[in-house]
Amino acid sequence: MMKGDEDLIPIAELFYDDAGPHILARATPAGEALRHTPPRHTPARGRELQDLLGTSILQLGGVAGATRKTPTPAPPPVAIETLLYRGRAALERALEIRSAILGGAALSAETIEELLDLIALAAEE
Repeated sequence: MMKGDEDLIPIAELFYDDAGPHILARATPAGEALRHTPPRHTPARGRELQDLLGTSILQLGGVAGATRKTPTPAPPPVAIETLLYRGRAALERALEIRSAILGGAALSAETIEELLDLIALAAEE
């Protein structure tokens, strides 16, 4: 065994031959207390953490190699009235739904509601 191999688990110990529960725990030799190794570094906290984050965010612009682009504004919202069927277009859509139903399509509650809305929209013009 090489130095540092005492923490290795043989692969044969990782296989199960029953239904479980399968919980792994490293067995320690009799009389040996579990060793606790201190962390290699102490995480930044408080003001040190804020400074570190601020520095990192400032450096992001330098990593990109260019100035940040300002986002383009979103287009203005579309009025719902421009998306609705009207007049002859509403009647043609109702006829499409009728053909689909006669062709065997299911008549759902949503389809009935759409047909009633289309009739009202066709009647407006």
